[in-house]
This record gives sequence, C-alpha cells and structure tokens, in this order.
Amino acid sequence: MHLRISLRLLALAVFAVAPALAQQATPARAAPAAPAPAATPREELSPQQKAAMKEAESMRAQKARIDAELALAEAKRAEELAPLQAEVARLTAERSLRLAKASAEAAALEDERAKLERQAALETARSTARLAERSNKIRELEAEAKQLQLEAANTVARLSNEIQRFQKEDEARKIASKAKPKYLKDPLVDGVLYISDRRIAFNGAVTEQLADYVCTRIAFYNNQSSEFPIFIVVDNSPGGSVAAGYQIQKAMAASKAPVHVVVKGFAASMTAVICTLAERSYCYPNTILLHHQASNVVRGNMTVLKEQIDFTNQWFDRLATPVAKKMGISLEEFVKQMYANDSTGDWQAFGDKAKELKWVDNVVERIEETAVLDLLPVPVAPTAMPVTKPPTRTEVSGVVSRVDDKGRPYLELPPLANPFDAWWLYDPQGLYRAR
Repeated sequence: MHLRISLRLLALAVFAVAPALAQQATPARAAPAAPAPAATPREELSPQQKAAMKEAESMRAQKARIDAELALAEAKRAEELAPLQAEVARLTAERSLRLAKASAEAAALEDERAKLERQAALETARSTARLAERSNKIRELEAEAKQLQLEAANTVARLSNEIQRFQKEDEARKIASKAKPKYLKDPLVDGVLYISDRRIAFNGAVTEQLADYVCTRIAFYNNQSSEFPIFIVVDNSPGGSVAAGYQIQKAMAASKAPVHVVVKGFAASMTAVICTLAERSYCYPNTILLHHQASNVVRGNMTVLKEQIDFTNQWFDRLATPVAKKMGISLEEFVKQMYANDSTGDWQAFGDKAKELKWVDNVVERIEETAVLDLLPVPVAPTAMPVTKPPTRTEVSGVVSRVDDKGRPYLELPPLANPFDAWWLYDPQGLYRAR
C-alpha cells in the first residue's frame, strides 16, 4: 500500500516540474545560434523556478520518507513471510518427494502393465495358434466326414437299388400275370363256383358301416356292368343290425346285375336271412347256417320294454316271414321248428342240410377266386374300386376289439343309428357288446 502511495506522489511531482522545465528549454530551442548564457545565480531564479525547485525538494524528501517506510514495510513483510515461505518450501519439498514416489510407482506400474501386455500378447498368440491348429483339424475331420457321408450315400443308394430290385422281383413273383378274372353269367360250372373281381367282402357284425360298404359296391358294379353277377362273399358273420341288413337286402333286390351270396364259413341271424333270400346262394358242405328269433338289448320302464319287444317282433315278422315262405312253411311253424331242433331256439345246419331246408341254393365242393391275382399287402382303407380284397372287420363294420377291466377281450358294436333298430345277432359266448 505504501509503495502505491509513493509512486503516486512521484508522478505528481513530475507533472508539476514539467511546465517549468519546458519554459526554460523553449528559449534555448528558439535561438540555437546564440551563445549559452553564463550560469545564473540562485538569487536570479524566477519565482516559478524557485517554487518548482522547492516543490521538487519537498517531493524528494517525501520520496525519501516513503522509501524508508517502504523499506520498513518490506522488512516487516519479509519477517512475516519467512514462516510462510519456510512452510511453502517444506510443502514444495514434500510435494517433490511425493511426485518422485508417484513417478517411481507409475514407472513400476507401467513396467508391470507392459509385462502383462507382453504376457497377454504371448498367450493370445499361443491361443491363436492352438485355435488355428484346431480349426485345421476340424476342417480335416469335416472333409473326412463329407467323404464318409458321400461313401455312405453311395452305399445306401446302391443297397436301395438292390432292395428295390429284390422287392420288384418278389412282387413279380407274387403277381399271377398269366391269369385273368373269369366273368361268367352262370358262375357255377361242373360243380365249381368261379368268383370274379366283382366281389364284395362281407365279414363280422352287420352294422351301418358294413351296409354302406356293401350297398356302395353293389351300385358301383351295376354302373360298371349289369351283365355279370356280383358276389357277396361271407367268411364269418354272426348277424347284426336288422335295419342295416334290410338296407343290404333292398340293394340286392334293386340291383340290375344278379347278386349271388357265397357263405364259406358261418352265417347266422341277419346274415343267414340275407343268404336265404338272395337270388342265388352257395356254400360248402360243412358251412354252418343258423336261424333264430330276433333278440334285442332293451332298457327302460315296463311300458318302454313292452314297446321295444313289440317292435322287435315286428322286425322279425317282416324279415323272417319271407324265409319261412321260401321253406314252404308258416312263420309260426318256422319258430316251432327252431326250438324243436335246438332247445335254445338257435336252429343250425351244415351246408348240405341247409340246402334241403332251402336256406341256401347250391352246395359246392370247390370255389375258385379268379380275382386273387397277387399277394401284395392289402391297403389299410379301400381307396379305389373295384375292391378285390376283403377289408378287416374293424375297417368295414365299425366293430372295435377291446379288453374290459377284467382283462377279457370283447368286440364293441357301434351304436345303432336307427332309433327303431334292433340287433339280430348270434353270440353264445358273449363276445359282442353294444355301446
């Protein structure tokens, strides 16, 4: 602060002396050629000069005083700053020491980082080399696998061709290529029955499904040709739905082509009625045919039971009366003879006896299936007609083989679609069960 005051006073003194000095200097510059005057005594100075000199001396005195004060202030400041400067020096030294230590630690860390980087680079190089080696190995294995796959594919193709060739040869051996179905208007020749491919398999219980199967094929064969007979071939059938059996009878009666029924093994109940009422029928001598009264599974109160029994009797009267008429007896006599020949009412007869009773028209010793020209597998479901192979029981009739809770097998009949229908079925072992 004292230093700033001193500088200010010095500046004021200079500004005050400057005009006087300028006045003295001006005449000298105006007459440069005149000789310099002799030194003027002090008492010859102008009042202004004297005042200026006095002011200058005063300012010099003030400056000296201010300089002294400044020196004293500087000495005090130096004395006050000495501890601070010592502290600064100490802190500076400590800072330098810390910086040196930090630099040393940083250098050590940098060395460690460089070392780790070198190790990482080395490990990366090793890993890259191992990866490249494994990649090369994988490519080699893939190439070997592709080669093996190609060889395997060639082997499989060769074996497949061999298998196909063997299969074709085997199939060719199973096809009777030199034979053809025989189409005869009268298929019974010298005691031999010739069945063509106009053949309908009829096996298992008579159901709506079986009726649809048989009636559809009767219509198809009629549309194909009405000249040659259609054969319904029964291996084994215990009878079944009277409504379904009636549909089959009506389709047979409406057929333009004659429909012949052939029973090879066993026909009972509704199936026996179909056989007896056919335009022409055939069987072996030991074929068994069976007629009995219709039966039904009835449920409900007494009135409902009576109604169902009455309705079943009406079905029996309508379907059994034509059979009795063909036999030349009344329906009552027909029922009487059923129980006269068997206490259960199940009147059964072998083929030769059945012919005498007029249950069948012809007994033959030989039946030739001229349409069986191959032994290839039978399709699961008939997809094209004509059908030359009998579908399985479940496929056609809708009867499903099951096992009950006690482990006993049984055959489950489909539900009767017609509310006025009844089962006319021979089942002494209780194998068939209605849903």
